[in-house]
Amino acid sequence: MTIAELRDLFDYNRWAHGKTLDSAALLGPAKYAQTATGRSPSLRDVLQKLLAEEGVWLSRWEGHSLAEFPDYSECADTTALMQRWSSLWSRQRRFIESLSEDELGNPVAIRMSNGIETVQPLGETMTHVVNQATYLRGEATVLIRQLGGSAPAADYFTYCLERGSNGADEAIAP
Repeated sequence: MTIAELRDLFDYNRWAHGKTLDSAALLGPAKYAQTATGRSPSLRDVLQKLLAEEGVWLSRWEGHSLAEFPDYSECADTTALMQRWSSLWSRQRRFIESLSEDELGNPVAIRMSNGIETVQPLGETMTHVVNQATYLRGEATVLIRQLGGSAPAADYFTYCLERGSNGADEAIAP
């Protein structure tokens, strides 16, 4: 994978997160914190986990082998969560913009919460983050629908259509 392709994937990721957060905001604070089935996590839990996972991976890329997830429980509504996202996206964008093609093979030290330690190439871990985010946004979409909301069209194909079919590197603001 090239730097240009990774930048596009992360632009897509931010765009899709924005669509998902917008749909979650329309539900209001009560539904945002409510569990849909009584046993499932709340939409708030899923979106906070998504933010935490991306924050942990960014810290790893920056050289900190974090196993602990940040606590975003103070984000009682989507506005507060979006503020935290904006901060993470700025940091993430600066990191991605600073990369060269050669650095994608650099080893990233990873310490998991279960104590397992490993090393993976940077480019592979970055691809994993976007893949994992797609999965968690899918969970969020199911919860949005179960709570009576309208889920966004946040797939990569729709992103490409909105961006323009020529594949230009113009980012779409979240």
